[in-house]
Amino acid sequence: MNITMIGLGKLGLPVAEVMAQHHTVRGYDISPNIRSDVINIKWSMIEACAEADIIFVAVPTPHDAQYGGETPSSHLAFKDFDYTALRSALTQIKQWAPPTALIVNISTVLPGTLRPIITRLDIQDRFCYNPYLIAMGTVAQDFIHPDIMMLGFDCWPTDQHQSQANTLCAFYDSIQHNNKHITCGTWEEAECIKIFHNTYISAKVGIANMIADVTARIGHANPTVIAESLRHADRIVSNKYMEPGMGDGGPCHPRDNIALSWLAQRLNLGYDLFHAIMDAREQQAYLVAQQLCEHDLPIHILGRSFKPNTDLTDGSTALLVGHYVKESFARAVTYDAVSDDPAVYLLAHDRSYQDVKFAQGSIIIDMYRHMPQDREDVEVIWYGVKR
Repeated sequence: MNITMIGLGKLGLPVAEVMAQHHTVRGYDISPNIRSDVINIKWSMIEACAEADIIFVAVPTPHDAQYGGETPSSHLAFKDFDYTALRSALTQIKQWAPPTALIVNISTVLPGTLRPIITRLDIQDRFCYNPYLIAMGTVAQDFIHPDIMMLGFDCWPTDQHQSQANTLCAFYDSIQHNNKHITCGTWEEAECIKIFHNTYISAKVGIANMIADVTARIGHANPTVIAESLRHADRIVSNKYMEPGMGDGGPCHPRDNIALSWLAQRLNLGYDLFHAIMDAREQQAYLVAQQLCEHDLPIHILGRSFKPNTDLTDGSTALLVGHYVKESFARAVTYDAVSDDPAVYLLAHDRSYQDVKFAQGSIIIDMYRHMPQDREDVEVIWYGVKR
């Protein structure tokens, strides 16, 4: 295939050189100092895009220099990435690329960024967001051996985008020979997967380093021993607890975080991840209560206990949601009861509610997105899916 790589920096150049081992690759970069023995570097966008089947875009989407992390930055005003180079590159590609070329952006953007840019350029019918999960220093190897891959399109599925996804998968299969997990969806879904992958790693690193900060102060403990044990815990290293839904609950987790906030202060760590976790848990419950109260119907919550198959209500997020319904919105709430009249229901447990007979005209807010949305008797809202 004829491949073009726009942007030959830390990401684009090593990836393009791997691609060139299997395909004809042209490259373009605004810097005149880029050199390569394996790709055909062009000195104009017109030359680079000519006759391309797929055009990859790997231009920088940088933060301000102050936000790199080399110096303190958490106190600075929040800023988005700078998309100037991306907008410029896409505008030129639209002008010079063959109308049949598939345009694939691999540069990182925040969720919600691409739709207004791509729609304004009117290239949504041939644009894919396909960010890579790579680490500096091992870019080529990470590109050859990805664990997951995301392909984002304007909408999914359509016959046209399915065909484009097939083209990309065939292209990658000519280079990558591992059994990777591929997710095809919308631009927004791909944007979220990329950025939440990175920030999840940051959270893991922060928690691991917190172990060392605690053991350094309490004594008689080796953080490596603790971390090695936790690496064998199925709940931590498996895919458990990665389904968005209700907040953490039970007789242990919430109170443990609260107690650890006290310990962080006593040990003078200077930071408190635990308070941030609990604050997020409470705000998330408030947002669920807010959505329940948007509807002028009686409010019912199905799933009063903190999880299915138990009657325990210790740390129940359902009760926390009910608290906000009553205290913040002055509405009444009923638990684990189904009305003969229309009502708004919160399905708080990760299980099927297909056997429940809801009154016609009811509104169902499904936290785990199990109930079909095509029911005619009730309106089903999948929490987290914008209507």
